[in-house]
Amino acid sequence: MGTRRALAAFVAAGSLLLAGCTGDEAAPPASDRVAAEPDSTPQSTGPDGAEPEPTGSALTFTATTVDGADFAAADLAGRPTVLWFWAPWCPTCVSQSPQVLDLAEQHGDAVNVVGVAGLDEPAAMADFIEMTGTDGLTHLDDEEGAVWRQFGITAQSTFALLDENGVVTYTGYLEPDELADRVAELAG
Repeated sequence: MGTRRALAAFVAAGSLLLAGCTGDEAAPPASDRVAAEPDSTPQSTGPDGAEPEPTGSALTFTATTVDGADFAAADLAGRPTVLWFWAPWCPTCVSQSPQVLDLAEQHGDAVNVVGVAGLDEPAAMADFIEMTGTDGLTHLDDEEGAVWRQFGITAQSTFALLDENGVVTYTGYLEPDELADRVAELAG
């Protein structure tokens, strides 16, 4: 597994030099987002860094996994959840895969970690999962962008962090240490 992670990091570093997927884009303001349910509008930190007020469970969607299984977000309730929104061609997403795997290994008993693939076809999503060695995680096939829209995601790589009640506590890009700290806090 170490070789696979090293290879993914090497590929990502080289790809970052060639591609424009930087992850530096901040999440759009909540007022610019589209939510599937009025009480599930995801939030990000404001310009002053303050955390948003909880607005209700966002675990109201169903989807299909990349491997074709039915998925009900309501099944995630009871544990904090990390949703990782990625695209198969995104070098930042490739470089984050070892970090996401480490989070799943470290907090797997306390936190759900789910990938939400979009912006490409299922075959490319499956290739990404194989290349990054993230096949132990659940990955949603969001080719049509329904889950991305529900959470107001406009760029990859973006994380949505939800508490055990499905309330969104953060959406946006996170550096590795910041993501680890936020997930550890959610895990308790």
